[in-house]
Amino acid sequence: MSVPPCRFSIAASDAPVELLPRDLSPWQQGNCGVDYVHRLDSGQPGPELVIQALTHGNEICGANALLWLLENGIRPLRGALTLIFANVDAYKTFDPQRPFASRCLDEDMNRVWLPARLTCPDSHEARRAVALLPFVENADSLLDLHSTTFAVAPMLIYPQKGCNRSFADRLDFPFPHLLYDLGSYHAGILISEHERHSSGGVSLVAECGQHFARSTSQQALAITLRFIALHGMLDGSVQLPDWGYQPDSSAGHYRIDRVLQANSDQFRFAEPVKGFEQYSKGELIATDDQELIAAPFDNCTLIMPARVPVAGEEVVTLAERL
Repeated sequence: MSVPPCRFSIAASDAPVELLPRDLSPWQQGNCGVDYVHRLDSGQPGPELVIQALTHGNEICGANALLWLLENGIRPLRGALTLIFANVDAYKTFDPQRPFASRCLDEDMNRVWLPARLTCPDSHEARRAVALLPFVENADSLLDLHSTTFAVAPMLIYPQKGCNRSFADRLDFPFPHLLYDLGSYHAGILISEHERHSSGGVSLVAECGQHFARSTSQQALAITLRFIALHGMLDGSVQLPDWGYQPDSSAGHYRIDRVLQANSDQFRFAEPVKGFEQYSKGELIATDDQELIAAPFDNCTLIMPARVPVAGEEVVTLAERL
């Protein structure tokens, strides 16, 4: 299988870059035999947590959150906590003039978590995923830290399973929750692979805000510490920071319905969008060459629309507000 080149390599920036990536080289030497992986073991019985950052190399908020944990000597009260800096090689290519270009080297690392891809890895991202897979398979609960192209509300994304929903609700996360059924969302995402191996654990993605905003790194740290605390593994002396963004009293739950792809380079949204726009059934969302794309149901909400639509690539997720 040939892997197409990462489409983000041509992107320029129209977003303010408030934070630059930090040097991760002091943390390259992990303690697990894999670079940039650190396992913090309490020596006491308890859950195995994994928190991953840099699934995408330009999403620096997660790296900043993990650095805060390491530099402040955070240790779990029980169980073990494994911190993963995933696509560091892409992260190292960051250019503030073209900050979207460091998303990946060969392909989206959040689409390679499939048995066929991991058995015969044929890209930088797939080979790195193979190295990280044992930690994913061993995790009771997993948090994958991300950020978004546009400055939209932070959000949680998770498979629609009772333990995920219950845990997410107990987080008191005052932003949108997006739920999906396994097999009906993106193929090959990390939390779906974790869900295949988990029995009663939690699989969460936290989208923490716009990629390069200071508040996004604060949001990432806030959700990370709450994730650890809700597992009963955070020392009570560690103060939980405020959320990086103003809590949204109108935030609700959404059911992910489908992901649309652009069939041509002429794909255009009917109006400028950045995410969470809502449409009534039949209302025009976009055009794709000569095709009209209308909302297939009421309360149809756009999630993470593509900044630059590309033929054959994912262009937007449609979700129903519940």
